[in-house]
Amino acid sequence: MVHDPDPQQREKVRDVAEQTSDSRSVIPAAGSRHANKEDSRLKRWRALQQLLSTGKSQLSDTRDVRFWDDQGLLWTGFAFAAGIALYSGLPDEPSWLVLSILFGLVFVLAMTSARGRPYGKSLVLAVACLGGVTTGAVRTAYVEAPRLGEQMNVDLTGMVLQRLDRASGRRLILEVITVDGRSINELVFPGKIRLRVPVEPNVSVGEFVKVRARLFPPAGPVVPGGYDFSFRAFFDQIGASGFSFGPVTVIKGEQPPLSVRAAAQVQRLREAIKARIGTVLGEGGERALAVALLVGDRSAIEEKHETDLRAAGLAHILAISGLHMALFAGGTYGLVLLTLAVFPSLPVRWPTHKWAAAAALAAAVFYLLLSGASVATQRSFLMIGLVFVGILTGRRGLTLRSVALAGLFLLLLAPERLFQPGFQMSFAAVICLIAVYELWRRRQKVPKDRRKEDVSVPVRLMQVVGRWSVGLFVTALVAGVATGIIGAHQFGRIAPFGLVGNLLGMPVFSLVVMPMGVLSLVLMPFGLAALPLTVMSIGLSWILEIAAFTAELGAGAGSVGKLSAVGALLFMAALFTILLLPGRWRFSAILPFIAGLVVVGLQKPPDIQLAASGNRVAARDVDSTLKWSGRRRSFASDVWLVDEGIPESAILSHKMQSRQKSCDPDGCVVRAYAAGNDDPYSSVTVEALSIALPRTVEALLLDCQYADIVVSDLNIREACPVDLVIDKEVRKKRGAISIWLSDVEPRATASIPGHTTDGSAILAVNPKVSRIRYAIPEPPRPWHRTGAVTRASLRQKRNVD
Repeated sequence: MVHDPDPQQREKVRDVAEQTSDSRSVIPAAGSRHANKEDSRLKRWRALQQLLSTGKSQLSDTRDVRFWDDQGLLWTGFAFAAGIALYSGLPDEPSWLVLSILFGLVFVLAMTSARGRPYGKSLVLAVACLGGVTTGAVRTAYVEAPRLGEQMNVDLTGMVLQRLDRASGRRLILEVITVDGRSINELVFPGKIRLRVPVEPNVSVGEFVKVRARLFPPAGPVVPGGYDFSFRAFFDQIGASGFSFGPVTVIKGEQPPLSVRAAAQVQRLREAIKARIGTVLGEGGERALAVALLVGDRSAIEEKHETDLRAAGLAHILAISGLHMALFAGGTYGLVLLTLAVFPSLPVRWPTHKWAAAAALAAAVFYLLLSGASVATQRSFLMIGLVFVGILTGRRGLTLRSVALAGLFLLLLAPERLFQPGFQMSFAAVICLIAVYELWRRRQKVPKDRRKEDVSVPVRLMQVVGRWSVGLFVTALVAGVATGIIGAHQFGRIAPFGLVGNLLGMPVFSLVVMPMGVLSLVLMPFGLAALPLTVMSIGLSWILEIAAFTAELGAGAGSVGKLSAVGALLFMAALFTILLLPGRWRFSAILPFIAGLVVVGLQKPPDIQLAASGNRVAARDVDSTLKWSGRRRSFASDVWLVDEGIPESAILSHKMQSRQKSCDPDGCVVRAYAAGNDDPYSSVTVEALSIALPRTVEALLLDCQYADIVVSDLNIREACPVDLVIDKEVRKKRGAISIWLSDVEPRATASIPGHTTDGSAILAVNPKVSRIRYAIPEPPRPWHRTGAVTRASLRQKRNVD
């Protein structure tokens, strides 16, 4: 597409054209008069062509500059995030000191030599990537703290730093003060632990408690590549987790620090609001949702309601994010501005809009603390804060630059946030939405003299409703695609009818639920919250009905299996390419999209899943269906089957049958098959691969003679002549294990006695282990290393004293 140069360039072209036109009289004669005319015209065309090409080049440069001005900070943030991801994937821990020195040198070099150079932008992105690697290494070295190396029973006293109420129970984050009657300052022991405790007594933040507890080292991933609690605990400096023997006892202690006292005040305020909501609405799903939306406490939400909201694509309303923060802070801004407008002299003499922006910032801070300050809420607070800062400074705040600033700020403080689903979904959705509306805004720009000013009121109303409906549709579609890709990677689920759920539910949520919720918070101190809470409850009942209706449309269809990290990255790259790159560069999105399809097509789920300890196993049966073993469902079995693409409602039907598993008091034997062996037209008889799970030494000796794989919690010292041995030491060091078996191919078979009905030979194959993936790499990264705190280390400290 050919674009005209800017007005100044057109003036230059016109001047040159006039000069060349006037210069015909001074061009020397060369040959005939006709030849002189042709030579003159050729020179003029060459001059015009040169100037036009120069104009196009300058225009292209101008567009590059504009693109970098608009999105340069965002791509810098992408490069910084890529550096953090690169750091997490390194095979060994780098030196944070060496990386810091290297980054400092490269940064200074880039600042001094890259300005105005053609490679300047590329160098900035490279420096940002190196900065991400360095930030990850520095953060890891900074937060490293003592961790438990083995399970133990201890008597603890500590201060409650945080109380987490969940549907599964109550958990406390304790700052440990004494261990078995001795001060933690005299011992090497985790400074913070996470305990599951009874609901009663009602312990508050800042109180001191005494408890007898069973502690465990932070658990690794249940499946390789899955959610890693040890990673999260490492960066939260939680060195152990466990449960209490009975209820905790509140004791007297010193005055807690100011930050803890402030957190206690916020918790008391949240409890008061929660109690007030319960008094007005009573028990029910609407009350639980209202509490979750206003104070961030989701513990009372029924599992069915949460499942329906997730299946309907409406689970995002439970995360205190952009819409909640915008309504609360924006409502405060409008209310203050309207109140100040009652006094006509104020808006004339003073910048009342800036006063309202300052009040809205204060309201945003209040709501951030009240709602629990999750990652999505922090992102929303930073972005809404930049909008009101833009009002205070006279600049536009809601741009891709504001998203990039919020993301860079959060990642600089805690780079591990990059791997949290809330962070990924929140920023992916917001980046895509702002990019879409930026494109929409540019296309909707119409010169003022071309607008129709004589449109009737009904037509204008229809236009407003139409634009709002289109905006809602685009918002639901774009946000659904962005979060759906991440949801498929993180949870193995999507919301196939999420667009329907959002189109039906979001108008109710935006126009009824949240405005009434914000109004109830404003009126609650005056005792006038009953009416808006009642209206909010009605809206929430509609939301629940819409969620149930939408969930029934695609019952079980949302379980698609876990999308690999590479596939998710390629699909997100294609989406960002379409929305962010200018002009014809958008067509390049086809490359990562096709690559993502290839990755999905080649992706093969594991044939065998082994837990980090115990006899929990999943393996494919003769029909290539993954089945789990055990007396009852566990978290591990649920994760294995959901990653496989099995709906939660069908997990019980995938329990291993007796023909695939046989057990006695000494252990179990599980028969596993490779995926793809269920071809009904194949003449090959597939043999099973046997997995032995011995509990005793006698069983181990026998299994080593007949099994193909031996998995045990025993330490196997003697030679065991099987294909694969996984004993206690391996399981402790490497965690959960995924195993792929070789594909069944006739060329790998051997003839055995017997014939089929048509006289052909019966062939049998025995699958072999083709690939193994461990949850914990070798060597382990800092968050996977075995802790140094053991019972022996505590006794040694006592002996020294």
